[in-house]
Amino acid sequence: MQEVIPGIFQLSRWWDQADLGSNVYLIDAGGELALVDAGFKGKELLIVERVRDLGYSASRIASIIITHHHTDHTGGLAGLLEITGARVIAHAADAAYIDGRLPQPGPSRPRWLSRAARPFQHLLATRPVKVDIEVADGDELPLAGGIRILHAPGHTPGSICILLRRNGVVFTGDLLAQRFGLKWPSIPFTVDVEQLRRSVKKLAGHEFESACFGHGSPIKVDAGRRIRRFAGLSSSARE
Repeated sequence: MQEVIPGIFQLSRWWDQADLGSNVYLIDAGGELALVDAGFKGKELLIVERVRDLGYSASRIASIIITHHHTDHTGGLAGLLEITGARVIAHAADAAYIDGRLPQPGPSRPRWLSRAARPFQHLLATRPVKVDIEVADGDELPLAGGIRILHAPGHTPGSICILLRRNGVVFTGDLLAQRFGLKWPSIPFTVDVEQLRRSVKKLAGHEFESACFGHGSPIKVDAGRRIRRFAGLSSSARE
């Protein structure tokens, strides 16, 4: 585990982010706590243990913000809700996958892999949970001094980035990964690659100093400039 900046913790082990399925983050918002994503099914007790190791009570987790519906980010959600009673926040376009109205899809491409994976699609299933707050692009939430939602579709229809503008931090979900440099997310599980590229440029137009990724290590300083360079934008092309 590591503290990215004061009050924001990566609960995954820094040398092996896959131990929870994806990175899970804890935000200390003063009076209450928020989690970003929920990891794989079966990891909820490990997440709670790590929250307690940081000196927090799991009962203080009031919100769980889901960056997108994939099972490595939502599998532990139902179990965490049983422990914490937190409210679930996600984009409206991904809510149907989280609450069970739509099944978790398999890989989108290449076509042969999509066909081959269909008999095993049940392995991606998650326990349905209700989304309490469905957000949209530009929504502001009164958490951690103010959170802004940035709709960033492409990996999934309802993928979001979470901007903590007072802290200068963005949580990218799987819009980008960070392993020995910035990378694209898993393309087979990305529904629209061109839309994904547009969303990266959209994110690059905002101002932030640190970035926390769904997979890989955070960038603690100069993240905005590095993501603008990755997106092929000049340093002046920002909000």
